[in-house]
Amino acid sequence: MFTIRPYREEDTEGCGRCFYEGFFTCPINENDRIFLRDYAQVLIEKCSFAYVAEASDHQIVGFISGNYGKRFRSMKTDPDQCKKHYVAWCRMFLKFYLKRYRLSDAFQKQLDGFILQAREREETFFDGCDLELVALTSRRDYRKGLGTALVSRFMDRAVADGVRNVRLLTNTLASWEFYEKRGFTKILEKPFPDGSEEKTIIYEYCTGQREK
Repeated sequence: MFTIRPYREEDTEGCGRCFYEGFFTCPINENDRIFLRDYAQVLIEKCSFAYVAEASDHQIVGFISGNYGKRFRSMKTDPDQCKKHYVAWCRMFLKFYLKRYRLSDAFQKQLDGFILQAREREETFFDGCDLELVALTSRRDYRKGLGTALVSRFMDRAVADGVRNVRLLTNTLASWEFYEKRGFTKILEKPFPDGSEEKTIIYEYCTGQREK
């Protein structure tokens, strides 16, 4: 059993673990875990809102976050209560740029691949939507029903806020079929630039709400 609740700053270590288990397969050391914690914190806190899944043993087993598009954000009458993440971002980026995390070779290699895939995000597709689903990760042991619960809570929030459409970036290395089964429609598909057979995909979900 698990509970879906709003993200809190003390959840960062658990979210970093979920981020690792959702996207990486190599063994990691303590330096890698510190980077994952810092990255997850910046990723989540730069968004408009985030929810975590907390298991009965109080472990964080999944998280999901959303970021309002520029046009939609200016239409909202109630400002988002978000912690400022700029200091944490600058600190993490500088430490990463100067190689002070001292990441393991295996993790660094997989991280380089992850960053390359993330750069496939096309700004025009997300400037034109009301809300971007930024991250959805979960522990493999808790996957059954967890993703559905997180997405359901996310969409409840989207509808309550008056969001008309939601978009997300994924690829064929991830659980892209998960989104198709939940009503998301593919609006862009393009091959990886590395010449492999993998593809980057952008999905959209329309809530059916009217334009404001």
